[in-house]
Amino acid sequence: MKLIESLTSLVFFAAKSISTADENSAEENSLRTKQIFSVLKFFIFFFGIKNIFFLLLILFIFTPNILLANNCLKFLPYGYNNNYVHLPEKASFCVKEGNKKIQYSTDSLGGRIISKKKASNTVQIIGDSQALGLDVDKIEDHFLNKIYNNSNFKIYAAPNNGPYEVINFLEKNKRFLDKKIVIVFNFSVDIFRLDLDWNPKNFVALKSYELDDILEHPIKYNWIILKNLFLNKNFTLVRYDNDKMQDLFLNSSEKELKKHIKNYLNQLSQIKKKNNYKITFLIVKPYWVYSKSLNKNIFILEEKILKKIDKLICSSFNLNDFEELKISKIEYNEIDKNSLTEDKRHFASAQILFEEFKDMCNNI
Repeated sequence: MKLIESLTSLVFFAAKSISTADENSAEENSLRTKQIFSVLKFFIFFFGIKNIFFLLLILFIFTPNILLANNCLKFLPYGYNNNYVHLPEKASFCVKEGNKKIQYSTDSLGGRIISKKKASNTVQIIGDSQALGLDVDKIEDHFLNKIYNNSNFKIYAAPNNGPYEVINFLEKNKRFLDKKIVIVFNFSVDIFRLDLDWNPKNFVALKSYELDDILEHPIKYNWIILKNLFLNKNFTLVRYDNDKMQDLFLNSSEKELKKHIKNYLNQLSQIKKKNNYKITFLIVKPYWVYSKSLNKNIFILEEKILKKIDKLICSSFNLNDFEELKISKIEYNEIDKNSLTEDKRHFASAQILFEEFKDMCNNI
């Protein structure tokens, strides 16, 4: 039974990692795939293929509660429909995020609905997990409430929903959307997702049509993780730490990064003009601008990296392309773990404040 529990823990750890997985290099993916298959070959050699399937069957039948905590999911369900990544549609569920229970209610497009009693309008927000508010249960706690404090939110966002997936969403759902749109660009990972080789299929375990079934039977998530590991050689569970994300950025060609941003903005501009969208564009600077100190609870600002990021933003984006263009502030030379979400891969909503693009860039 201990073996089954160990296998279960391994599979659940994989599932939990997937629910927050983001951009990694092809080389890293390849290495991870080789490692995974080496482990699988060992289990097959040691136990035999029939016994492996038997153990997995036992795991499936007897360990359903590992993906639940007090009737809340221990992972965030989201799926890919070959155009964009989204949450379950017309659904209500809760997700355990550290010590918090985060409630989700979604509309027919998978948009997260967060509301208040005395709101005068609804703001449509599109982006990835940073926009979604992984640590937010009440609208008052969402970082966008500081800008739109008299509004309800419909947040069309999910982990690994990259910038081009945002464009796809705007085009595919133009009949259902209002013309005023807020796009949240999560610099931490979106800057790398602009590479056309980036593919959500390598990071998103679920297909759209599987989401309803997963809500009914969360244990099936284990099987889907295993299936992806077996059948998709590029599928990865790996997450870079802050240092590796910094290296990935510093080793990237500035010329190539600018080219990727320009190509993306050109496509976004075409969709904007075609559908008469009025877009407010918000850039959230990366969490990895901070490095872990010897005290693991403290993170220290890397000022040289921040200056390079600011320079890239100011030289690549243009205020004239949007109704509004705002950039998040980095105000502190050091932060503690409470300034980040549970996964340490996003800024906590309470820490995100914006300034005008021109104000930031005039000071560089």
